[in-house]
Amino acid sequence: MKKLTRATRAVLGVCVLVSTAHAQSFPIYRQDNVLVGANFNDGPGSSDMTLIMRIDSNLDDEVAWVDEGHEVKFIVNPDNDGIEEGWTQIVYDDSEWDDGQAGVGFSDGDDNTVTAGGLISIWTRYYFDIQDAATVTNLTFRVEYDDQFAAWLNGVLISSSADVGGKFGEDEEPAWDLTMDPAGPNHGSKELPAGEPNLDRWADGGQESVELDFDYAGQTALSVDPQGKLTTTWSHLRATQ
Repeated sequence: MKKLTRATRAVLGVCVLVSTAHAQSFPIYRQDNVLVGANFNDGPGSSDMTLIMRIDSNLDDEVAWVDEGHEVKFIVNPDNDGIEEGWTQIVYDDSEWDDGQAGVGFSDGDDNTVTAGGLISIWTRYYFDIQDAATVTNLTFRVEYDDQFAAWLNGVLISSSADVGGKFGEDEEPAWDLTMDPAGPNHGSKELPAGEPNLDRWADGGQESVELDFDYAGQTALSVDPQGKLTTTWSHLRATQ
C-alpha cells in the first residue's frame, strides 16, 4: 500500500463543505485543521510580497498553533495553472505542492521560504492540531502581509484585505491570476527578520487580527467514509502504515 502522508490524506476523507454565507462559527477539530492563505501582489512587477499568519489563544503566553516557521504546503503563480477547485477546503490533494516554512514570499527579508520575485500570487496550506482543545476558550487569527491576502479556516473564509474582498463571493474561491487595482489599497509588512515566531511582529497591535467564534467539531477534520471502508481517524491510519 502507498504510504500515507499529511499531504495525501485529503483524498481519503469525505468532507461536508461549509457555506461561509451562513456560517455562525468556525469548525475547529483536535486534529488535522487546515488554514489556507492566498497572497496577492498589486501586479507582476511589484517589488515585494509576503504573507505570515498566526493562530493563538493569547498573545501573552507565546503559544501559537500556526505562526512563522510552521511547515507549509505552497504553490506559486505562474506554476499553479490547472489547479483543481476546492483548494481552500479541508479535503484537497496538495501532494504536488512544494514544502516550505512560513512565511513564503520575496524581497523583504522577512520570509523563511524565499520564492522568485515578480509573482502575482502565492497559495499556502497549513495543517495543525489542537490536542488540548478542551482548555481553549478563545482563538485569534493574526496576519501580516504585503500586498493583499485572503484566508480560510477549515473551508470557511476568515478574513481578506479590502481590495481582495470585492473580487469574489463569500462562498467562492479567488482566481489564480487575481491582480489588484494599482489605485487600490496597499498594505506593507513590517519587514522584521525571518526566523522562528517573533512576538514583536504582533505586539504593538498594528497588524490585522480577527477573534474567531468557533465550535469544536470533533476529533479530526477528516470525516468517516460513509461506507465504513476507512479507519475513523487519520491518526490511526498514520500510526498503522
